[in-house]
Amino acid sequence: MEFFTYFSEVLSVSNLTILILATGAGLVLGALPGLSPTMAVALLIPFTFQMDATGGLILLGAVYTATVAGGAISGILVNIPGAPANIATILDGHPMAKQGRAAEALHYCFVSSFVGGIIGVVVLIFFTPPLAELALKFGPSEMFWMAIVGVTVIGTLGSSSVLKGLLSGALGLWVSTIGISPIFGESRFVFSDHVTGGVHIVVALIGLFAVPQVYQLLVTSREQAGGGLFHMEHSPLWKSITYNLTRVKALTMGTISGVVVGIIPGAGGQIAGLVAYDQVRKFSKEPEAFGKGCPDGVIAAESANNAMVGPSLVPLLTLGIPGSPTAAVLLGGLLINGLFPGPDLFTIHAKVTWTFIGSLLMAQVFMVIFGLALSRSSSRWIMQVPPHYMAAAVTILAVFGTYSIQNSFSDVLVMAVLGSLMYVLNKYGFSAAPMVLGIILGPVAEDNFSMGNMIAEVSVGTWAYFFSGPINLVLITVCAVSIGYSIWTEIKQRRNVDKADKTAKPGKRVAALGAIIVSGAVFAYIWLAGDGEAYAFPRLIGIMMLALASVLFVEAVRTWGRKKLGASLVEWTEIWPGLAMLLIYLVGLNYLGFYLSSLLLFIGITGVYSVNLDQKTLVRIGGVAAIFVAIIYALFNQALLVTTPGIW
Repeated sequence: MEFFTYFSEVLSVSNLTILILATGAGLVLGALPGLSPTMAVALLIPFTFQMDATGGLILLGAVYTATVAGGAISGILVNIPGAPANIATILDGHPMAKQGRAAEALHYCFVSSFVGGIIGVVVLIFFTPPLAELALKFGPSEMFWMAIVGVTVIGTLGSSSVLKGLLSGALGLWVSTIGISPIFGESRFVFSDHVTGGVHIVVALIGLFAVPQVYQLLVTSREQAGGGLFHMEHSPLWKSITYNLTRVKALTMGTISGVVVGIIPGAGGQIAGLVAYDQVRKFSKEPEAFGKGCPDGVIAAESANNAMVGPSLVPLLTLGIPGSPTAAVLLGGLLINGLFPGPDLFTIHAKVTWTFIGSLLMAQVFMVIFGLALSRSSSRWIMQVPPHYMAAAVTILAVFGTYSIQNSFSDVLVMAVLGSLMYVLNKYGFSAAPMVLGIILGPVAEDNFSMGNMIAEVSVGTWAYFFSGPINLVLITVCAVSIGYSIWTEIKQRRNVDKADKTAKPGKRVAALGAIIVSGAVFAYIWLAGDGEAYAFPRLIGIMMLALASVLFVEAVRTWGRKKLGASLVEWTEIWPGLAMLLIYLVGLNYLGFYLSSLLLFIGITGVYSVNLDQKTLVRIGGVAAIFVAIIYALFNQALLVTTPGIW
């Protein structure tokens, strides 16, 4: 086979050097909030201009592979997924870190990523033609239901209540419709100039995960009085690897989910990880353990999102249809080098193509070696960082990552507002994961819903088009089973609670009242905004939100007399100094520049939240702040040439 003929090219000194450096860089970039695989690959495309086609593609492919796995580092350690593909990983990965098992969770992450990644690339090598035919079977109706599967699955996983999870997902779907309709070109729900271009996916990811975590770190710093984030337990590497490889069910379900979802154009690793997590939880003997630090959750999610990488290139290389957003950027890398998807890649340009595919296989090997080497040192280092230091660093990285996406200060403001609102919502049982996935999958769902309606009008009709066909029926069944199973599980768990305890969780009444008010306002806003075809999908979302909020309200009324209203769940006393400094920081960016403002913010947050602010502590704070800002400047301003907000 041609793959083996050209594999020796991967092992040449120049290609191997590029591969090693790119894999290491990808792990680091993937761990930074805001630098998703798509953005990391896009940032490095200019570096390929001076390379030959083979070296350039090896660089981009290795970075793609490593950033998907590297995104789990920040997700597990600080509950901020480095990329959408790592959303499912944090559901159990971060609870493991809080239990002192951070190194263990990272071991599972990289070993399962290696297993899934190797199998995914093998699938790419040996099964490209039949998988390309399968990818063509996914039309608008199938892609619409695929997006809905993603939202419903995370809605039933990522929240303490199925209703709250689904409501969060529906709210995310509506947020994704803000801006210009991609199909009809009409401006919708633009209530401020800052959202004229809509809400960018990565902006939402950073805001909804990073900002609430910053506030929580500030609260933790008060509670722990200067200690590290979590305690640290010893976890032998060999023991983690042995255990990981014995979890055959989690690895198998994760890998199969990643392969299947990867070949579907536009689906992406976020759906792969969530579907795998959902399936392994449903077939587990202890489903109640998931979300509390279950290793199988990490193993399934990470094997899935890396198994997705290889198959996502199948429709790209054969049909020119990217299987993921990052694959779309890789398509640009191909075209820049004069390589066009189709049969010519495997005939005329066979050497370049097969060397590139072989490098993806080797990238998995270097990824697991570097990842395991980093696991213990990174987790130990992060665990020892005081929470207020981490809060300052995450804030700076969040602002920098958000601005660098589109060089827009409006994105920074949207990120800060979304994140602050999410912190409050978190306190009342609403999760960020369903909302951010709704924002990510909203455009996929709406575009295919609109295109499907157009096709249905001139063919079999809307009902028959969307509710017939084997793939549609399978996906609809998955949605129904996910929701039904999760409701049944939630009811069973409630029955197991001591019946003598008539006290419900604090804030339940507030959550229900808030949900009905917000959903009613969104519903009215959607209904009054317009009635053209561009508003068909938002109206469907509005009806869904109002129905879910009504059920949540009825549930709260049913237990109305069993509890007192209780005090606010938001720790305003602890977070208001940090919130004030964040506002000052955002205002100062345009006047003092990013680096000086960031230096002052770091000193301000760490100083205010320090237990004993003596001269020695102040000197240490200033030194750490200067070193941190200098590293950011060297890495992004000098190495990657990324634009920063402000005057310099």
